[in-house]
Amino acid sequence: MTDDWIAEDQAPGVRLSLRVRNRIFSVQTPYQHLEIADTEALGRVLLLDGRIMVTERDEAFYHEMLVHPALLRHPAPRRVVVVGGGDGGAVREALRHPVEEVTLVEIDREVVAACRDHLPGLARGAWDDPRVRIVISPAEAFLPGVPEAFDALIVDSTDPIGPGAALFSPEFLAACRRALRPGGVAAFQAGSPFYAPEVLRGLVAHLRAQFRTVAPYLGFVPSYPSGLWAYVLASDGPAEAAGEVAARFRARGLATRYYTPRLDGGAFALPAFVEELLAEGR
Repeated sequence: MTDDWIAEDQAPGVRLSLRVRNRIFSVQTPYQHLEIADTEALGRVLLLDGRIMVTERDEAFYHEMLVHPALLRHPAPRRVVVVGGGDGGAVREALRHPVEEVTLVEIDREVVAACRDHLPGLARGAWDDPRVRIVISPAEAFLPGVPEAFDALIVDSTDPIGPGAALFSPEFLAACRRALRPGGVAAFQAGSPFYAPEVLRGLVAHLRAQFRTVAPYLGFVPSYPSGLWAYVLASDGPAEAAGEVAARFRARGLATRYYTPRLDGGAFALPAFVEELLAEGR
């Protein structure tokens, strides 16, 4: 048995360690250090600058909760943009809706190439789907040039450090709002409310300055810091009825591993400590 391990420092004094079967790929890109390793517990794992981005075993927990709450709240999400998400998981889930085009905006082309070669199970053929358009660009440079272009926007960003920092700025979030068509909906990953409450608090505060409806919600991702993960839904419309979400889920024939319409309803019920940290940000 190998004694090779990878370890992510998830918070001060907190480390997640995974025993490695094989180190598959490693490269320093112009933006970050990229590594893919095969682990005993979670299968293949993508790390950027030593932080776990996605694992084969629990990626559906994250990607389904990031994509489906937003797209099921839109009656006809024809044009979707995914910011970040070079592993392909969010694009894959978006393609399961009645979309005509999914645009992936990824800053680092080497992430897309490495995941295509070494984590093909995440995209599951999405890269070859004619509805997919890949744009290699910083999203903060791309989005301002496409006003009212998309029905739905999914921000599958890294943490707000390094190349991901710009995706949490008020300027970028304003560009997200302008990129949506009337009636559009957006979803953002918002980190660990337990270990990094300032990320969720700041994101919600900035989104409230741009959107009529801003709704944080939670999910469980075992490999992410604390396991408890936050997301934020934003739109200019009223909150969608639970019955509409469930009806669209059935009509679109979605089969999921983690997400369900019933879970969707409960995900927006926040623990007291999350409600308190969001109240502090008002």
